[in-house]
Amino acid sequence: MTRASSGLQIAVAAIVAAVFTIIAQLFIPEANTLIVSLLALGTFLGGIVTPYINFYLSQKKSQVEATRPPAKRTSKGADGRTLYVGNLPFKITEEEVQNLFGRYGDVSDVRLVKDRRTGRKKGYGFVEMDVTGADLALAKLNDRDFEGRTLKVRTAHAEQSEK
Repeated sequence: MTRASSGLQIAVAAIVAAVFTIIAQLFIPEANTLIVSLLALGTFLGGIVTPYINFYLSQKKSQVEATRPPAKRTSKGADGRTLYVGNLPFKITEEEVQNLFGRYGDVSDVRLVKDRRTGRKKGYGFVEMDVTGADLALAKLNDRDFEGRTLKVRTAHAEQSEK
């Protein structure tokens, strides 16, 4: 949505304030001029200030979102490990994988890989979790039958450039 120009905002606010003043004088018996004038002034100022407040708040929101770290991601370093999980059922959700691996340790992220063109899951993904839990999950879940499929769990390795 585009912002209206300042001149247009002032004109619209002035028209709304004038209409409000006329209506207020018609419906308030023995209208007190000070009250009607204050109501009109408040309406006028509200019409001018509201778009600027909205613009300011939207700018603040975008600044906060830009500085916020991505959801569910943690720094791996020495306290985290990423596991490759293959042969997953195609209908499984990230929450189900997190619950499965969460039995063995603290899961910080689950990413199921999808086909870019169709959006369908490819049957494999990655689970990021603490090192101890990852070792235990690797030992307990590799070659285990899960919903009719034999899971393949391995330690994921970052792609290495050829020398």
